[in-house]
Amino acid sequence: MSEQTYMKLGDKVKRPILSDKTINRSNKSFVRMVDSYQKWNESITADEPRETYEKDIVDCLFEPDLDGYELAEFLKNKVYLEPDAELCEILDGMLFVKHALEDDMISQWVQENFLTVPEDVIGKKVNGKAGFKTLNGYYITALHQKRHQVVISDSPEKNNGYFVNYETLVFV
Repeated sequence: MSEQTYMKLGDKVKRPILSDKTINRSNKSFVRMVDSYQKWNESITADEPRETYEKDIVDCLFEPDLDGYELAEFLKNKVYLEPDAELCEILDGMLFVKHALEDDMISQWVQENFLTVPEDVIGKKVNGKAGFKTLNGYYITALHQKRHQVVISDSPEKNNGYFVNYETLVFV
């Protein structure tokens, strides 16, 4: 039997990052995308194993531009297929697939590590970062428990603002 380890309060929380090794290949959105791509491809070429189509979709997930046309051009250059409007339409959903994969991965991480954002932090003044933007003197206006994030805004009365990972905040 293995020993169970517990997080300590001072431990740094390492948020998971989507990579080709961390993709949940049984995610509904991912399976649908691979199925649609495979069906489109089989109407043109001979049968290939499913892993071939999964690999193409995984490669598309990490392209900088997730527009359907750009991804079709990427596949044209990578696997030498002739894209059409139907393929562009299929690949247009790639952004939603990537978001669903990240959402599932982060919510599983939150569950496995028993992470929660305390309710009493709403209204507190914090410093944080949203992407490359530094946000100093902002207020927490809402919680997003499933993703272990908060919404911060320049005014405590606003309901909109920036989503920021809770573990990166500094309370002022």
